[in-house]
Amino acid sequence: MSEKKEPAVRESEKKYWHLYSLQTLNSDKFIKVVNKILRKEYQLIK
Repeated sequence: MSEKKEPAVRESEKKYWHLYSLQTLNSDKFIKVVNKILRKEYQLIK
């Protein structure tokens, strides 16, 4: 009998960023997130 594989659970991508959460990111991740905010893929929450 073949086993059924469950679909992989993927975390949802964070779309909304708060100023305080940006402060805790490492440099590389910070740059990627800020670029996406500037391209309006993510939103910044004040």
